[in-house]
Amino acid sequence: MESISVAKATTKSFFSKVLSGTLLIAGTAIGAGMLGIPLLTAQAGLYPALLITGLVWVFMLATGWLIVEATLWMPPGANILTITGRLLGARGRLLAGALFLFLYYCLMTAYVAGGAPIFSALLTGATGLALPGMSAHLLFALVFGLIVFRGVRSIDRVNLFLMLGMALSYLFLVGFGVQGVNREHFVFFDLPAAFTAAPVLFSAFGYHNVIPSLCTYLERDRKALRLSIVFGTSIALIVYAVWQWLVIGSVPLEAIAAAKAAGQPATAVLQTIHAHPWLGRSASAFGFFALVTSLLGVALSMVDFIADGLRKYHVRRFVPTLLTFAPPLLIAVIDPTLFDRALGISGGFGEAFLNGLLPVLLVWAGRYKLKLASEAGLAGGKPILWLLAAIAIGVFLLEAVVLVKEF
Repeated sequence: MESISVAKATTKSFFSKVLSGTLLIAGTAIGAGMLGIPLLTAQAGLYPALLITGLVWVFMLATGWLIVEATLWMPPGANILTITGRLLGARGRLLAGALFLFLYYCLMTAYVAGGAPIFSALLTGATGLALPGMSAHLLFALVFGLIVFRGVRSIDRVNLFLMLGMALSYLFLVGFGVQGVNREHFVFFDLPAAFTAAPVLFSAFGYHNVIPSLCTYLERDRKALRLSIVFGTSIALIVYAVWQWLVIGSVPLEAIAAAKAAGQPATAVLQTIHAHPWLGRSASAFGFFALVTSLLGVALSMVDFIADGLRKYHVRRFVPTLLTFAPPLLIAVIDPTLFDRALGISGGFGEAFLNGLLPVLLVWAGRYKLKLASEAGLAGGKPILWLLAAIAIGVFLLEAVVLVKEF
């Protein structure tokens, strides 16, 4: 989830609204979750991997439309706490706030655990200096914690550079890596194993947190909002599909399993398989850009969220920044192999509730309890809401089963 700077709404053409919304949605969805996807989907084979990716895309598209519906019931500027407070009451607001912290602490832990090794490798390659032990994690958290501490303007400037770097490195990565794709790797097929990847895919397709701001930015244009979600998530779907095709087609399943067990991102295992020096550099650069763009957006959200909760204590920005980075740093230092596991937990528990079950509950309360007019909603009535709720609960339970087996 990337850092998003939403400007004050101005009069925009319909095409301009859809283009702006599409880019914001795509930029929010494409991020560090991409580094963990092939590690899990490869265990099922390419075609089951593409199937589960497409199913999760449909689900997250539908729940995004539900968030649009709930947001448009609120006055301009309303955020998730306001929305849940008005539709679900004080308990719903409290639960949403608790899940927000849980989700983003899991994501921050994944980013520090996965980002520090890449950061260390890039620094070693550029300067020849090797960072021993936990010093890589400390320096990584310090550098990007300082950027977040300086505020949204600093984040936006850094994020623009990082997004450009991510796009270019992705093109180089696919261009160099396509030569090593082996079609024999696509023969493997294990459909049941594909569903274990659903929690990470939930995290990878997460964009819902930007919808309230996007509603204001697009002047509450229902059609533009819905098309932006369709086009933006479709871009993410294409990027993820090509990425899985490349990794699964290039890397033996045994090497992918070893990388998963070691807590390495997909770019690391791709780099070890191919001898082309530029592919290795592109893989490292892409992994770094994708992860850090996600980290900056999540960290900014957490700092603002914590600062709002501590408002009555008049704390300086340093305190919420420290509370955002210190716990994930400590956990990542204790267990540096948490990258894909933390992504799975955040997707299976946090995303399944906040971006799966919660949108259903909000729209159910608005439509059928408060009798609010449904003008931008998802078709299908109660049956489709029941189906979406069942899927979200299923992913929640699936992640619980996976965790029990691991521990």
